[in-house]
Amino acid sequence: MPASRRLPQSQLSARRRLAVCGICGFIGRITDKSVTERNLARCAQTLAHRGPDASGSCVTSSFAFAHRRLAIIDPDPRSNQPFLDEELGLAVTYNGEIYNFRDLRRDLLRHGYRFRTESDTEVLCKAFSCWGINSVERLRGMFAFAIYDQKTGTAFLVRDRLGIKPLYYACADNGFVFASQPSAILQWPGVSSKLDSVGLSTFLSYRAVFGERTLFADIRKLQPGTWLKITAQSHEHRRWWDSACLDGGGGDCSSLETLIGSAVEEHLGADTPLAALLSGGLDSSVLAFELSRQSSQKPTCFTGIVCGGLYDESPYAVEVAKSLKLAHVLVRLPGATSLDVVKRLTALRGHPVGMHNEAAMYLLARAVSHSHKVLLTGEGADEIFLGYSRIFRLPFDLCRQALLAALPDVIGRPARRHLGLPKFKASEFEFFLARYTYFPQAEKLGLATSAWRKDIVHDAELIDWMNNAYHSGGVTPAERIRHFFVGHHLPALLEMVDNTTMAAGVEARVPFTDHRIVASALRMSFSEHLRWKHAFAPFHAAFTPIEKFSETLDVSKAALRSLYRDRLPASVITRKKLGFPLPLGKWATDPSSAPFRDLIFKESPAIADYLDVGALRRWYARRSQAANDAFGKQLWLICNLEVFLRQLSS
Repeated sequence: MPASRRLPQSQLSARRRLAVCGICGFIGRITDKSVTERNLARCAQTLAHRGPDASGSCVTSSFAFAHRRLAIIDPDPRSNQPFLDEELGLAVTYNGEIYNFRDLRRDLLRHGYRFRTESDTEVLCKAFSCWGINSVERLRGMFAFAIYDQKTGTAFLVRDRLGIKPLYYACADNGFVFASQPSAILQWPGVSSKLDSVGLSTFLSYRAVFGERTLFADIRKLQPGTWLKITAQSHEHRRWWDSACLDGGGGDCSSLETLIGSAVEEHLGADTPLAALLSGGLDSSVLAFELSRQSSQKPTCFTGIVCGGLYDESPYAVEVAKSLKLAHVLVRLPGATSLDVVKRLTALRGHPVGMHNEAAMYLLARAVSHSHKVLLTGEGADEIFLGYSRIFRLPFDLCRQALLAALPDVIGRPARRHLGLPKFKASEFEFFLARYTYFPQAEKLGLATSAWRKDIVHDAELIDWMNNAYHSGGVTPAERIRHFFVGHHLPALLEMVDNTTMAAGVEARVPFTDHRIVASALRMSFSEHLRWKHAFAPFHAAFTPIEKFSETLDVSKAALRSLYRDRLPASVITRKKLGFPLPLGKWATDPSSAPFRDLIFKESPAIADYLDVGALRRWYARRSQAANDAFGKQLWLICNLEVFLRQLSS
């Protein structure tokens, strides 16, 4: 039985130059190949950390593609990219993994196609030739790619269903430039680095930028499940997959178990060793169980231990690894986030760090990269199986709010205060937004400079987008919340996972986001995922603030717990979801945050163009007297935006 090994913190400083693939290119009429080649090389160099195993480029009179490769499938140089099929007249540059490529390959062989490699890239090329752009509906996996048809002069940019792999683009002189990261696009002449005020405001409010917007005015994000068709005369978008448009009908746990097992089996495909993150929580433990059941070559599990954290999950992880006979490595992580680590991660991502566990995930992925290129994680389960009880119970709070509105104010006001409900009569969307937002607009306006305050007024445009996105998700509050989290919150999380692990040289795979699992989970009833513990629980909860009864009177991810209750230790099945080991309320006033605070209070901050430093000091002095996690998260976002702005201007 394998023993758990502990990797010292000191070993985290060493780092192999490995990363997953990165793509970039230009589509349009090109008159000077030598100039284009130099421009393309600058863009590709920005993505060098994403693909050290090989690099390649192709420049013609109508398109220019570049690729940085981390070889996972068929490491032979014949599979390097850009991939050109002269017989079919197709060129492709592609990032990701198509897990069912061998099945597609067999179908294409029956159609008369012949192959010279064992790669999924060539399958993608032949599939496009056979079935056109509709071939994307046959793909299972994570992917972002550009494909150019030299016979028709038509190009497509394509992104996978859930947005696991990112893809950005911008209009440039006489064409389109695209890349895996905005930082690469900024290297192309004519693309401005001017910031988008609404994008900045969105980041402060939600830790991410939603929709097509980015932090840059000239750069757009291709949406999940969308393709962009580009010809010499025009361009058009089309959404080819949308969770909100799935057919209704019931799902069931038995089919869900089959789908999870099948998805994990497909995600095992690689010509390199596999690793898995094991926190000891439900999601990662389910993944570890399925890996032990589906794989003949058992993966190695990695668990991070945060030094000085308020709790240590490693005993649960050790118990799971031991019960499944999996090799297990414990990695010591610093309890306080280092400013140097944040600067490094921000530079590699070309984006401010939003989620407070990104630095820890980056350090853990760096430890994994010493021995593995592929890392399976449990991301997506919380959004798909209703793991955030506090926000998924919003329909329950809507009912409580409506009942209290009917009572005299002398009774309703103190009751709302006790239950943590809004003081005002809020619409369903306003109620959702109040609970989902990190930095409310009124608070941002109080900190904004007079110049930026005028721009923040454009938040109305953002709110309209959020409102439309929320209400397009279904006919009931529960459906709308579920679809918003799958369609918008989850892609932002997956982008963070992709960029953070790639910065450390590792390809992250997320089996729970297999679109068949998503469809099955969404067809199951709300109560199958989030149920009350007993018949009297809702009556008790009616008089209790949601943060106190969440996962005490109800059970989150109930379908997963039910499926695996006889396969995993009881301690894992019954335990509550835990937060980050170092609460940000404590961090905000702790000496460990002093280097971050010095950036905005003791030096000449770049953020002074947007936030009034005097107002910011007064805000910090007032809020730090009773610091809570909400305040800590706001300070974290401000400090990390400062790091990003400084790097952008340097």
